[in-house]
Amino acid sequence: MTQKKIEIFLLAAVIVVAVFLRFWQIRNYVVFLGDEGRDMIVMREMIREKRPTFLGPTASVGGFYLGPIYYWMAAPFLLLWRFDPVGPAYFVAAIGVATVILLYKFIKDAVGFWPAILASSLYATAPLILRYSRSSWNPNPLPFFALLLIYFLYLGIKKQKFIHFLLAGAAFGVCIQLHYLATILLAIAAPVVIVNTNFRKWPLFFILASSGFLITFAPFLLFEIKNGFPNFQTIAEFVTRGTTVGYKSTNYFWIIANVGNIFLEFLTKINGTAVTRIIFWALTASGIYGLVKFWQNPDKKLIFTIGVIWFIGGLAGLRFYTGQIFDYYFGFMFPAPFLLAGLTVSLVWFQKAARIATVATTVAAIIFFINNSPLRFPSNRLIDQTANVADFLIEQSGGEPFNFGLITDSNSDHAYRYFLDVKGAKSVELETLVTEQLMVVCESQKCAPLGHPIWEIAGFGRAEIAGEWYLENIGIKVFRLTHWPGAPNPAGKPAGKGG
Repeated sequence: MTQKKIEIFLLAAVIVVAVFLRFWQIRNYVVFLGDEGRDMIVMREMIREKRPTFLGPTASVGGFYLGPIYYWMAAPFLLLWRFDPVGPAYFVAAIGVATVILLYKFIKDAVGFWPAILASSLYATAPLILRYSRSSWNPNPLPFFALLLIYFLYLGIKKQKFIHFLLAGAAFGVCIQLHYLATILLAIAAPVVIVNTNFRKWPLFFILASSGFLITFAPFLLFEIKNGFPNFQTIAEFVTRGTTVGYKSTNYFWIIANVGNIFLEFLTKINGTAVTRIIFWALTASGIYGLVKFWQNPDKKLIFTIGVIWFIGGLAGLRFYTGQIFDYYFGFMFPAPFLLAGLTVSLVWFQKAARIATVATTVAAIIFFINNSPLRFPSNRLIDQTANVADFLIEQSGGEPFNFGLITDSNSDHAYRYFLDVKGAKSVELETLVTEQLMVVCESQKCAPLGHPIWEIAGFGRAEIAGEWYLENIGIKVFRLTHWPGAPNPAGKPAGKGG
């Protein structure tokens, strides 16, 4: 078999594995809770009203909103799957496969086939990457667009074609609408340009990138301008707010190493060992070594600059985030350690012993990743469970109008409301009308709906339990409440909050 055929075969194998791991039984594993239900409600309304929204999902903290780009990208898939929530998950999975292919192409263009195929195979199977490549959620496409930004930046500097800077800016405009921590990419891109280009061209690069950014960011920017910049003001207040959470040390050397170890533990599922610390220092040292070694080689200097700054700079940038760091916060730099791993391989590939050790280590890592894959655990079937609960509510309501409430420890009711709406249930908001019955779903260990303080129950008025069921196959309780005959009946009028 020729070298070319070997390369085609191995690349096809990596793509097949990436596709299988992202699409296999995807419907049964999709996370479909309140946040996802909220997104589906917004996208379905966009489709029904034939009017795009200019406001995206709420950020996980801070009380502000993201841009609408995720809704715009995912809504067509919801329509194609006839409002089945699995549709946008297929979009995210396809983006996940595209990220594997783009990472391969990037590394191959920069340092050759073998570093590219080994690094992309690791990315294709990494447990954390896989977890966020199989569900519909606004941060999940971020690794692709972050990698696209870095790749266009690479091409723009290497080939001096200005269209690439325009496209890099456009990719950045998408990134910060998926998660605001992607703004760190700006602090990564700037030094890459500064180190690798002539300062006389910086104004032109800035104008081109800014123009691309405005193209994709325009919908959200127009919303802000029209409404007096409410989200920009909230963001400014949030980032200047004091907090007791986050890093307070000024020892940046320790902070970067510590955050890097946390990141690699998230990625690999290797927790509480020295392995991830060794990986961190190996990647860091090899990246810096390559940068020094190839400082006089413009192309190699460029790719090693990108690898080091994206990885180390991304970790350093998280120092300025003062809240708790969750695994998906690293989404803007998910591909970075794999890119740096490919560059590390390129440094030692000329040695036969190093080649054998590298391939063996990669194969062992892939086996470990697959053994720790989220697919090894039983599926949650959340979409089907939520749809079945909605069917049960409709059945027990007797086809009559009803109000709806959810008792939960950490969820919201949007997922249930989405299916109630899709199925044409006569579910009515309390602010619109108080009906004769209230259907309550309880996901908590303690289920006591009478007198519960949540608005959806308190606003219904004093009530009594007219029906109670335990859905054993799902593990939740359902209650049907009616108005207590000894109190004034508020039915037939809207319920006003605070009144």
